[in-house]
Amino acid sequence: MRRRPEQLAAALDKGLKPVYLVTGDEPLQRLEAEDAIRSAARRQGYGERVVFDAATGMDWNALRFEADSLSLFASRRLIDLRLGEAKPGDAGGEAIAGYCERPPADVVLIIAAAKIDRKAQQTAWFRAIEATGDIIEVWPLKPEQMPGWIGNRLESRGLTASAGAIRLLADRVEGNLPAAAQDVDKLALLCGDRTIGEGDVLAAVGDSARYDIFALADTAFSRKAAQAVRMLRGLRDEGAEAVLVCWALTRELRAACLLAARQAPEAVIGGYRLFPPREQLLRGAARRLGSAALYRMLLFATGIDRVIKGLDRGDPWNDLTALCLAMAGQPPGDPRLT
Repeated sequence: MRRRPEQLAAALDKGLKPVYLVTGDEPLQRLEAEDAIRSAARRQGYGERVVFDAATGMDWNALRFEADSLSLFASRRLIDLRLGEAKPGDAGGEAIAGYCERPPADVVLIIAAAKIDRKAQQTAWFRAIEATGDIIEVWPLKPEQMPGWIGNRLESRGLTASAGAIRLLADRVEGNLPAAAQDVDKLALLCGDRTIGEGDVLAAVGDSARYDIFALADTAFSRKAAQAVRMLRGLRDEGAEAVLVCWALTRELRAACLLAARQAPEAVIGGYRLFPPREQLLRGAARRLGSAALYRMLLFATGIDRVIKGLDRGDPWNDLTALCLAMAGQPPGDPRLT
């Protein structure tokens, strides 16, 4: 049977299946699904664990031998078969299908694999797993799914948060689930059992704002030119990638350009997931700077991207400094921005 990651906990509470395949290309959800199965197995007395790594090469006969052998240490065993990016091939496929035909009563097999393509899903071994056990498919979340995922994770930690706080956190992590998970854990430590608000999120995940890529554009648009330049230098000194800094500034410039051109606000807010304080900030910058100046900045940012990619000559960090000054309403010192 196929299940989504959020369905796994309830299924495990009803009992263990003999075989699990955890597959997909989102690492955090995949690892947490594997850990959830292992934890459920340990609670039910599966005290011994054997690991096979197909990526380093293996004798597929060992899988059947291990399953059939009697353990000297525990009556119940857990077998971890790590496929990773590797494919089982004919020998591996036959071994897995054969295992599924007669799975031992005292063994649980977990197969961990990267994304399995549509062709491989038609193989005998994949169908055998689907018939005998559970297949947990893990895919990257779409942007509109992030607030729901964050809300569920907060709830699993016994936390409650306002809709604005969840939306703000989703906006800051930009689909990075490990970062979101880390921020949720930090909020659990800082906020305890009270409802988390937008201020709590800003305090928890923005306490290193000097070196925060996402805070850089806000600082520049807030007309804090000197602080923006310090933040930019801090990012450079900490080894931040210029391409990421350029991307973050370009993203905010696009939103400001749309607002300055008086595009439908709903489209802008929906496409860029602006929470109220940042919406007000960008609206103010759009009114103050005007569409013509913002468009020049956007073209300048495109030029910086070309420099970073080696298509044009120049110093991207000097150009990023000029761009931040222009966004802050200060003379940028570059004729391309005037």
